[in-house]
Amino acid sequence: MRKMMLIVTLFLNGIILFYACKKESEIETIDYDTQTTQDNSLAEGTFNDVNNIVTEAMENGSLSTYRIGNPEHILLTSCANVTVTPDSSGGGTIVVDFGSQYCHCTGVNCTDYRYRKGIINISFTGQYRDSGTVITTTFNNYYVGYDTTRMFKVLGTKTVTNNGHNASGNLNFSISVNGQILNSNQATMSWTSNRNRSWIVGENTAMNWWDDEYLINGTASGTNFEGNSFTAVITKALHIDLSCPNITEGTFELTPTGKPTRILDYGSGLCDNAATITINGKVFNITLR
Repeated sequence: MRKMMLIVTLFLNGIILFYACKKESEIETIDYDTQTTQDNSLAEGTFNDVNNIVTEAMENGSLSTYRIGNPEHILLTSCANVTVTPDSSGGGTIVVDFGSQYCHCTGVNCTDYRYRKGIINISFTGQYRDSGTVITTTFNNYYVGYDTTRMFKVLGTKTVTNNGHNASGNLNFSISVNGQILNSNQATMSWTSNRNRSWIVGENTAMNWWDDEYLINGTASGTNFEGNSFTAVITKALHIDLSCPNITEGTFELTPTGKPTRILDYGSGLCDNAATITINGKVFNITLR
């Protein structure tokens, strides 16, 4: 009898140990890594910022009003040299040169919080607002960041095609990016995207960039700074308000290879650098870079 009780006890302990190990194993495999989502968000914001600079240079022939006009979001870019060279067919080239040193402003006049250096090269076949215009952007040692110790080098090509007005009466653009971003540790992320950009507010106020608003839809893919691949799809249009340095609203779903899908939510329209990432039902608060 005592021997039988011993056997039963050992059997039950074995079951308990098996399920305890199984539970521990399940906990260990739950993935809460937010790095890939934040890297994709960095690329999204970086190439959107490039688009804003290109638009300003094409519309005004300078960056004299880029992030100027709304006292809450000002960036003086007098240190950027803008050279416009038109051609005989209505197109041309623009060179936006931030110089070899960090381009930044001081005091209350700089609430963009970004430092820049290097060159953005733009070629265009027509005016920004003209249907059929193709705008191609490349980079020459162009860096951007919120401080001089964590600058990101931007490489690759961005192509914007003006599709004319859509059924809603808004100017509509196809945007493709084949880009890379190099961080301060010399790690590289790649980012390829195909997007649709709809100009929903501000088209009729040509010189007032700060009232412009866009909606962006589309997909992206790439590898993060650790070399892990991912795909992403926008599930709620990203809301770009040019009076704000960050994306203000929208969500995308990102799936790293072999891992659960993450959901990044930029919020409900506030101009801030806060967002959330949801993984396996757990919500993480993050600060946009």
